[in-house]
Amino acid sequence: MRIFVADPGIRAEQIEAIRGRLPAGWTLAEDATGAAAIVTENVDVTPAMVAAAGDALRLVARLDTGSAHVPEDVSVPVADLPNTALVGVAEHTILLMMALSRQLLDVTARTQAQQWLPERSTPILTDQRRYTYNWIGLQEFGVLYRKTLGIVGLGLIGRAVAVRARAFGMKLLYTQRTRLDPAAEQALGVAWRPLDEMLAASDFVSLHHRFQEGPEGNDGHIGARELALMKPTAYLINTARGRLVDEDALVAALQNGQIAGAGL
Repeated sequence: MRIFVADPGIRAEQIEAIRGRLPAGWTLAEDATGAAAIVTENVDVTPAMVAAAGDALRLVARLDTGSAHVPEDVSVPVADLPNTALVGVAEHTILLMMALSRQLLDVTARTQAQQWLPERSTPILTDQRRYTYNWIGLQEFGVLYRKTLGIVGLGLIGRAVAVRARAFGMKLLYTQRTRLDPAAEQALGVAWRPLDEMLAASDFVSLHHRFQEGPEGNDGHIGARELALMKPTAYLINTARGRLVDEDALVAALQNGQIAGAGL
């Protein structure tokens, strides 16, 4: 049985992963001729591919991170394969935001060390039930509700983060080279801002853009200048490539109290 991978953008290691999982007698084809399955991500499945596969075609598989078009009149099942890694990154971004704003690591360490206030750790009798809270005696702790999230790069992961952040009642800003059309912005509930303006307005800044090397790249895109624009109460989240952030500048900003924290 032959499988044709139509998208040259699918990485070599992905091809090898597919090859390594094929049953005995299955092969990866160089073209669609006689293919039982066509796999794609961003390359459209054309009528010519379908015709070349002919009666052998049994399935078209489309990675849902891509934008490939499949003809509506194709007579075989079309499978959209979910990218759980994309969802995982988006959820992890929200986790980091909540952990930072709630001071989770510090509170956990102090609770484990029994560094709580006696008057806060004794249940109080109310007309409903015994309750107590804030054992550690934090002066304040944050919430995501009505806070502003600035997203750098509103691609697939950035959009997944936006959907989840919106559920928390956050205000959403974004910046990227190409602005979305108004209908897309309205559907996602986001507003475009230039980078500097977005940095200054955001309570959380989350990076989701691609890393590019070279003279025209974005190595250290978030450096001392950008960090200085952020609020002293703001948090930087980076679940993209580490080199998007100037590490030395970030350490200095944290030590000097220029920003409240970072989740990496």
